Amino acid sequence: MKIETRNSLRIQKARTALLLDHPFFGSLLYRLKDRESCVTKTMATDGVSLLWNPEFVETLTAATLAGTLAHEVMHPALHHHLRRSGRDPKRWNIACDYAINPLLVDAGLKLPEGILLEDRFRGMSAEQIYNLLESEEDSGPNGDNDHQSAASGDSNGSPTENELDDSLAPETDGGIGQVLDAPPESDDSPAVEEQAREWEIAVKQAMTVAQQAGKMPAGLDRTMEGAAEATVNWRELLRRLWSETTAADYSWMRPNRRHLWRGLYLPGVVKEGVGEIVIAVDCSGSISGRQLRLFEAEARSILEGQRPERVYVLYFDAVVQKVEAYEAGQPISLNPIGGGGTEFAPCFDWVKERGIMPQTMVFLTDLYGSFPSSAPTYPVLWASTGRRQAPFGEVIPMQSA
Repeated sequence: MKIETRNSLRIQKARTALLLDHPFFGSLLYRLKDRESCVTKTMATDGVSLLWNPEFVETLTAATLAGTLAHEVMHPALHHHLRRSGRDPKRWNIACDYAINPLLVDAGLKLPEGILLEDRFRGMSAEQIYNLLESEEDSGPNGDNDHQSAASGDSNGSPTENELDDSLAPETDGGIGQVLDAPPESDDSPAVEEQAREWEIAVKQAMTVAQQAGKMPAGLDRTMEGAAEATVNWRELLRRLWSETTAADYSWMRPNRRHLWRGLYLPGVVKEGVGEIVIAVDCSGSISGRQLRLFEAEARSILEGQRPERVYVLYFDAVVQKVEAYEAGQPISLNPIGGGGTEFAPCFDWVKERGIMPQTMVFLTDLYGSFPSSAPTYPVLWASTGRRQAPFGEVIPMQSA
């Protein structure tokens, strides 16, 4: 019997075994069309196809083959093929593997030796792990490794319809299966939005099947909820909530001239810019360099449109370490210092002691810290890199950043 035929039969048997013993993974696996690929060194998926190298499959026992197939199907189940968003493909693959493997081990599946598995990443999303890995590389002896890492892979990790085997994401040490970006819309694959909806439905159905069989993997509910949270467009949410807390002043005494010609008598703007804004940056070490840059760029863009009179930037841990003030029109630049524990009350105390009544106060934090006993009278937004909730204000999840 040819090696290709033998391994194809082994994969079919592993699919069946998963369906019987681990129905959540097994039922999801039947959504992927398996294809042999000699270009793929191990396995790979783009959410539509499952590519496997026959020589790699030969090295696996029946148990580790089933575990590897479950690993591979968890990439699209967690929308990893839809969530890279310009991140370095090699580091993204590593982060996704670190996020998946603890789930499989906890579910009782057997994986090959040397896989990417560290307890410190348990319960974290791929985005959180990616940010942590990036932060560690940036602070390492070789400085920023983004260029080197990106150079080892393709430019965007996305295969075209006819080049799926030739533009795979870069292989990683300890990796047993690569995640590729979702394929573009074609006759064989729907639009990305439709792919996301289909996988959401498939995951819910798989969870129902597993629950009915009494074989639902422990902790998987929380993981799937985290995947849904990671798809939240934090930029859009930040802009909407920020805009709602810093509305301009209007008056009927000064009608809006732009609409008078249409016969519409609408209030005009009395004051186009907003008052004072306070931005508080958590310096306890929980914010990665990438998240800081993304938040800074988004905050700068919002402030340019709102033209506040003054922006105060507070750098804090257990105390307010440093304060920078920016006048109207000056671009903000975030340069955190500190590194101790986290307490939020000193920031509110600083504002109160100076008699400042901000239009809004925005925190960039993981929300792990002590809160004041009462809420202030002005709006508070929490751009959070963690999963905790705040006792007051609006929380904007940045786990996807």
